[in-house]
Amino acid sequence: MKGFSGASRRGAASREAILQAAVRVIGREGLSGASLATVAAEAATSKPAVLYHFGSRDRLLHEVASLAFGLYRGLLPTDDGRPTRARTEATIGAIFAPENRNLLMCVHELIGLGMRDPAVAELMARSLDEVLQAPIRALSFLGGDQARSVARTLVMAIQGHVELWLCADPADTKQYVESATRAAIAIVPEAAS
Repeated sequence: MKGFSGASRRGAASREAILQAAVRVIGREGLSGASLATVAAEAATSKPAVLYHFGSRDRLLHEVASLAFGLYRGLLPTDDGRPTRARTEATIGAIFAPENRNLLMCVHELIGLGMRDPAVAELMARSLDEVLQAPIRALSFLGGDQARSVARTLVMAIQGHVELWLCADPADTKQYVESATRAAIAIVPEAAS
């Protein structure tokens, strides 16, 4: 298998640094503060470098949304011998980890902007569709439309709990994890657990 060349590794590292800088800026300042120049400054690079890696602010926001929604990919964990509730709570607990707060704040900001801007709404819908693929496959026994509906409901129910948590004391995650776990167990058919 071919490895990355030095330039390819540096390019990937630069791209990742810009993406993480965007997450920090959006988490700290919201979308209004997330200009390409601000993201570039946070990443200790230039605006042309941001454009080189992402092409546009919209594409950068799409990547942030995909990264943020990616936290939800494991919502239907495979059977590892633990009871369903324990597996579900561990998976949801990982979403509420303190290091994910800025990333989750990005989803919050993008959803808010998506209510006012159809282009951002479309970006969020595409990002969500990408993330739903794994839960839809896990729920495939329900049939295509119902699997999609249950997967979307599951992600949105957890996101609702995340929204409440983002407005509360960040150290107080236990009640939100427990409530989100109860919701997830109620939403997902027994056959999927």
